[in-house]
Amino acid sequence: MNFLAHSLISLEIDEQENKKTLYGNFAGDFYKGLINKIELPEELKEGIVLHRIIDGISDRNENFLNELLAEKFGIFKGIVSDMFIDHFLAQNFDRLFNENINNIEKKILYNISKNQSFFSKKFAGTFTWIKNEKVMSNYKDIDFLERAFYGISKRVRKGEILRMAVEELEKNYSSFEEKSIKEFFYVKEKSIKKFINM
Repeated sequence: MNFLAHSLISLEIDEQENKKTLYGNFAGDFYKGLINKIELPEELKEGIVLHRIIDGISDRNENFLNELLAEKFGIFKGIVSDMFIDHFLAQNFDRLFNENINNIEKKILYNISKNQSFFSKKFAGTFTWIKNEKVMSNYKDIDFLERAFYGISKRVRKGEILRMAVEELEKNYSSFEEKSIKEFFYVKEKSIKKFINM
């Protein structure tokens, strides 16, 4: 799951359970180590817990996208899966959520920026890019997605294979669409249940 998918799960929990998981869930990859050693208010740490629950569920072998990705992308299948899911959520946003993605993106970015005093230097740079480039809504655009994969490919060791992701997507677009949306709703349901019952 990538930024948009993580955020949508948080928005639902925060609204229904009166929580503040959005920041920690969105920035979860920037916080390593034991939760109780992380310097954040307890209510924001819950978002990191949620982030790790979501990642744990989507990293399972039975991820619906694995059969289409595992052979070609190997250890990078999770990155490809995460970005494909955000692509299809953005692409089908009105139909899936009966909302305008631009409004939701503004809401997500506004709520996260309220926690600016807790941003690490590394996250601050990423957040600026996400905000300025309107990454969450622009993921629906294939050219933008391709540029994002290219950017990641330069930052990870042996990441060149990621430059083939969009080509692979276009070969089997409707299968990826069906499995990406199915995967999101599966992970959303399981992670919310696990988080609430902790």
